[in-house]
Amino acid sequence: MTKAKSNVMTDFGAPIIVLVLICVIMSGLLALTNSATAPIIAEAERKANEEARLEVLPDADSFLQVEQAGLPDAVKEVYQAENGAGYTFSLTTQGYGGKNTLKMAVGIDMDGKITGVKVLSHKETAGLGSKITADENFYGQFPGLDAAGAAAADTISGATFSSNYYKAAIADAFAAFDLVKG
Repeated sequence: MTKAKSNVMTDFGAPIIVLVLICVIMSGLLALTNSATAPIIAEAERKANEEARLEVLPDADSFLQVEQAGLPDAVKEVYQAENGAGYTFSLTTQGYGGKNTLKMAVGIDMDGKITGVKVLSHKETAGLGSKITADENFYGQFPGLDAAGAAAADTISGATFSSNYYKAAIADAFAAFDLVKG
């Protein structure tokens, strides 16, 4: 029996070409899927943010986005209620899970009192830091408080870091409130 001659192209080149073609086709399919789903995802996120604004500032009828220079880094968006009920602040800040892992919405009325706080997403430790969203004794203490009251609010025992990040985000909302109300 004679051994077939080895050919570099068939031994190495053909598998590489096949793998490259598979990668190109899969990348194209992923791009197509992304372009089809991106508007749907964006619309769902817009609706969720609108619902969060209405939840944290229930007396508002509709909102206008406010552009303001010098806002704290954590404050991503500011909306003013068109009926003058107050402002909502969308915040993305550091949590115990790392940088930009705590996303919240905070409503503050024109008297400088919190009307509501909602955690939109977080990466806090399950069962411990996640109590910031599960412990009503914690998050329920903030509505009705002003900046000084929010700073002095109780923290959750065993989840002090997460509680303090939560309170720091609220402090950033009050700093933004002071800038936009004037």
